[in-house]
Amino acid sequence: MSQIHAHNVLNMLLAAETPYTKESLKEAVIAEYGEGVRFHTCSQEGLTFDALLIFLLDRRKVVQDGDIITANKERMCNH
Repeated sequence: MSQIHAHNVLNMLLAAETPYTKESLKEAVIAEYGEGVRFHTCSQEGLTFDALLIFLLDRRKVVQDGDIITANKERMCNH
């Protein structure tokens, strides 16, 4: 099982030409990394997509406005 850093998902959001919804982001992540992908952050590892999204929302690294999810550049760390 591969572990991908959460920054990869944040970078997908930043590079998006059209906004993502939770479902379209999940589909894009699965298409890019596979169904069984797990994520890690600076403080956690082994996160599913759903757990990662909750983590990112709780820390305001992503924001949700209605169905649209966007990266919050001001809250992203730069490492």
